Amino acid sequence: MHDHFWRQLTRGTLPLLVWAAHFTFCYLLAAAQCTPAAMRAGGPDRVLLGGVSLVALAVCGWLVWRERGMLSDDVREGAGLLDWAAALSAVMAFVAVVWTGLPILLVEGCA
Repeated sequence: MHDHFWRQLTRGTLPLLVWAAHFTFCYLLAAAQCTPAAMRAGGPDRVLLGGVSLVALAVCGWLVWRERGMLSDDVREGAGLLDWAAALSAVMAFVAVVWTGLPILLVEGCA
């Protein structure tokens, strides 16, 4: 009964949790800073959003690097479902953070 369920679950879903936290923070900050009561000149704070995006990319990049062995040809044969989930969710979260961060950083002002 020592299967370490929570540790395995976290390993497979941590990259997606990083993306979800990044998505939530960025869009809540943009929404809060574009309300009539808290309107900022020039729109949301792009430096803060860029910094948060860089931190999220660094974490996702580290998670991809940590699972890099899964993506090589040598390890694929003996890999289990958790190994594939951890590696592919890390790659997917990295792409998702880039995809989420681009519109926020490129659009100026509030719509």
